[in-house]
Amino acid sequence: MMREPIIPNLVIILFFTFFFFSISFAIDILTPSHPLSYGENLISANGTFALGFFTPPNTTNSYIGIWYRNLAVQTVVWVANRRNPIHNINATLSIIADDASLRLITSGNSTPLWSSPSFPNSNPNPVAQLLDTGNLIIRASNSSSHLWQSFDYPTDTLLSGMKLGPELKIGIDRNLTSWLSNSDPSPGKYSLVIDTIGVPQLVIRDLSGRWIWRGGPWNGYAFSGACPKRLFSIDLYRDFSQGFNSTPEEIFFYYNTIGDAISTLTMDQEGVTRIYQWKASSQKWNLLWFAPSDPCDFFPACGTNAICDSSSSPICQCLGGFNPKNPVSWSEGNWSDGCVRGAALDCRANKADEFLVVRGTTLPDTTEAVADMSLGLDECKTRCLMNCSCTAYATVYRNGGGGIGCIIWMAEIKDLRSSADDRQQDLFIRKN
Repeated sequence: MMREPIIPNLVIILFFTFFFFSISFAIDILTPSHPLSYGENLISANGTFALGFFTPPNTTNSYIGIWYRNLAVQTVVWVANRRNPIHNINATLSIIADDASLRLITSGNSTPLWSSPSFPNSNPNPVAQLLDTGNLIIRASNSSSHLWQSFDYPTDTLLSGMKLGPELKIGIDRNLTSWLSNSDPSPGKYSLVIDTIGVPQLVIRDLSGRWIWRGGPWNGYAFSGACPKRLFSIDLYRDFSQGFNSTPEEIFFYYNTIGDAISTLTMDQEGVTRIYQWKASSQKWNLLWFAPSDPCDFFPACGTNAICDSSSSPICQCLGGFNPKNPVSWSEGNWSDGCVRGAALDCRANKADEFLVVRGTTLPDTTEAVADMSLGLDECKTRCLMNCSCTAYATVYRNGGGGIGCIIWMAEIKDLRSSADDRQQDLFIRKN
């Protein structure tokens, strides 16, 4: 919190009067003996982030949050008590010595409005610290290892260095959930998540679990359905790196900003995920990327066994060898029923099925797909031919002129779209 030094000696006070207005100490650590009161802030050591009480526009409710401290536009990136607002200024945030938990308490109410998990058997003398990354951690005063961190409990914003996705070993699912409105940070209608059924993929879903947008699986460069060349600006190439990691313990997406760039990835209340970069010259946020961004982005735009091309009219076409399931609806622009095979697959021994090659596509929905990183493209084809349920195959990662790994689809193809991006992949669809 911001505090001026308390010096009892009057002579020393007078000596330092000259420096009084130019020197202050940014306190980034909360201790059990010094709770954070209304109007006080923790300031990260480098001065980038502040933690304290804030009030959104058009409301009298207050919250504990973290925001960028030095930007002209207050940008809150994390909210502790998003479900339980503060209704008066007699509130404090404390780190509890007995169990190393953070608690937000209001006067006259012993039940916390919000608290972090407790660690009753932890090392004594816990502290809470706001790091230069915007991460609030709880740790023992004599240790740099954290017991708890806010980065594991994001709200609607992913910062550089944060992880999006589940940590399976300890049961944490790190996802972004929109604010309900600009004046209410309680959980809204939309979430950005890593869906782990089948081959993991990035999706936006609503409260019912219905998918709004599918970013697809990671292809070695980006998520297949978030085409970099089509959507990403030059600033994103220059100032933004991203990656994906999948292990038995955790599955996560992350990004890092390069140099002094300030960027955020957000999930907004309209159901759109956006990447912004702060422009010092204009003192405002510049939109670099967003999704969904065109009709083909909405899941699933053309139903099954069809391909979407936003530059064509109509945007939906059945794949070769497939016909509209409902020709009348299809002709009227209702493509939700998708397409069906003109002739059923005839999976017999010693019969060599052929494959329709769809070049330069995003990968379709991988919910009912399996991946094997040890197989190459030829081995992937062989594996598909050995299984009568296999409907298509592709490489997992795009890699120059070839690919790495194998994805095999075990159901009808859904949510396929064409792409002019040279990092997209070829899909091999089984046919008679």
